[in-house]
Amino acid sequence: MKAEDKAKLFFTKELFVETMNALQAQYSHDAECSKAAGIIFPDTHMGLYDNHRLTNQLIKLLQISFNDEHKDSWIEYYMCELDFGKKWSTDLTGSRADKSIINMSNAGELFDFLIED
Repeated sequence: MKAEDKAKLFFTKELFVETMNALQAQYSHDAECSKAAGIIFPDTHMGLYDNHRLTNQLIKLLQISFNDEHKDSWIEYYMCELDFGKKWSTDLTGSRADKSIINMSNAGELFDFLIED
């Protein structure tokens, strides 16, 4: 067994959902902090702290684990374009090769799609 095979991450559905929920909570917290900072410091256009390095690395770990490291990452689409599934609709989603709709209404559905063969 190669060393890189020993180090691969294994995500259960529960761990994946928990991780996505933590990312969503962090994004919401950061938005609230930015809003509050804007009230206190109206002339500033940047947050008082920046955790994008840690968040980006966690997203990268997810993408590597689910073979989703490409410019059209489903994980990033779910998080950014679909606002963690809140904006999901049959009109605003991707489709499989057979033209069936990909349900990305929540992290559990995204997990199921990512592990399909």
